[in-house]
Amino acid sequence: MRSTLTCTACSTVLGIPKAGMPKDGLPCNWCGYVNQLASEAEAPARPGTTEPAARAKEKHQPDAQARESPTAKPAPHRWADDEDDNGQPYTLPHEEAKTRPCAECGKQIDVKAVVCVHCGFDETAGKKIGRTFQQIDFEWESGLKRSWRNRIFIVFQVLNVLSLIASLATLGSLPTSIFGVVFSVALQAFVLGTYETGRIRRNKKGQTEITSTWRVCFIPRQTKKVNWRENEGVAFGHYDSTSVFDWAMALFLLPFFLFPAILWWWYIIKPDRYFAALTRDHEYPETYLYRGMSEARAKEVVQIATDATGLRLVTPI
Repeated sequence: MRSTLTCTACSTVLGIPKAGMPKDGLPCNWCGYVNQLASEAEAPARPGTTEPAARAKEKHQPDAQARESPTAKPAPHRWADDEDDNGQPYTLPHEEAKTRPCAECGKQIDVKAVVCVHCGFDETAGKKIGRTFQQIDFEWESGLKRSWRNRIFIVFQVLNVLSLIASLATLGSLPTSIFGVVFSVALQAFVLGTYETGRIRRNKKGQTEITSTWRVCFIPRQTKKVNWRENEGVAFGHYDSTSVFDWAMALFLLPFFLFPAILWWWYIIKPDRYFAALTRDHEYPETYLYRGMSEARAKEVVQIATDATGLRLVTPI
């Protein structure tokens, strides 16, 4: 025979007397509800006891739910990792938050910031404030600087004139001498005057433009704009442009012209080369801004391009 009984109304554990279960039921000491054994509870209740018991049960039902609610656990969320996870994103306490959304553009800014660094909205004034950028106008050449190219070309022209005078002084043929000088001038202009120039400009409003211009025989061709907004960052690096043709030319010059072969090796094969480029798709150099032997110039182009465009620096300099 059972020694205890749980109250149906308030879930209080009641002790059954040693004499047995009373015929009229066992009243609860806590809520007053008259409890019956399971076999008796299923049988029809006696007249006069059903209604009071029902009223007592209905009256004290909220108390029973209140007792059970603290211990009851809701069903786990379908995305939860365990029974204590409700599937909702974690939030930091207000005192530990470092950023907050801008009231104008919604982007995250410092929690103590008054002016948004993204859109320029001033929360104190309740409006956007004008932002002035430092103007940038930087131009560079791949390889030798333009001033050095011009100087070397002028020196070659002096040598061409002297060779023409020497040819005529030795009774050389005038047409042949003129043709030789013209051919030399054209070849020198092509070698020294064919190179690429780049330019980065930014106005006070922050509008940035990157352009590239090729010069052939010192004559500039059509300027092209670089769509830098399609890229993800700016990179600096080292590369080796030596090809089989360069080594073949060195071997070709070696048996006949030792000095030109040494110059070819010294200026074409030996030097290290550096580049500054705009990157895209997993930091791949998509658009080269500078390629040449000057490490300082490559780093300068990278730094200015980063400042002007706001793109992230992919590789340290």
